[in-house]
Amino acid sequence: MTYTFKLKNQVYKVNIEEDEDINIVEIDGEQKEIRFTKVDSNLYSVIIDNESLTIGIFKKGKKIQVFYKGDLFEIEAISDRDGSKAGGPGTGLEIMSPMPSRIVKILKEQGDKVEEEEPVVVVEAMKMESELKAPSTGKIKEIKVSEGDTVEEGTILVTLSPE
Repeated sequence: MTYTFKLKNQVYKVNIEEDEDINIVEIDGEQKEIRFTKVDSNLYSVIIDNESLTIGIFKKGKKIQVFYKGDLFEIEAISDRDGSKAGGPGTGLEIMSPMPSRIVKILKEQGDKVEEEEPVVVVEAMKMESELKAPSTGKIKEIKVSEGDTVEEGTILVTLSPE
């Protein structure tokens, strides 16, 4: 099955073939054998090239957040109908909690300008601290949490306005 995703304004076609307990994943002509096991509702144990990884995957509509090695990546699933618009600028204007977390530090203030991928909030989840980054360039419109707050998965932490 072929899927189309957008990551940082770059569009990728991903072909996945299932063969018993192995998935063959092809991205941009490169094939990898991937084995995975669902550990929890949003947590997966994945083996790629004999390397074991733990990945958190959170889906909300067309947006997919992937939590991997302390970084959060936001991917947008693109349907064939939306494919013609895929090259346009990103519209992500919210920073959301990828999983139940505690707010450790807020790195920006309301009104601050931020660049895409600039760290804005530090959260702690699963005994790991992670920086949540701005999904696009803009200005901090509203900070909806305070340091020390405990939030649920999908909670909007910060909203941005485009510049």
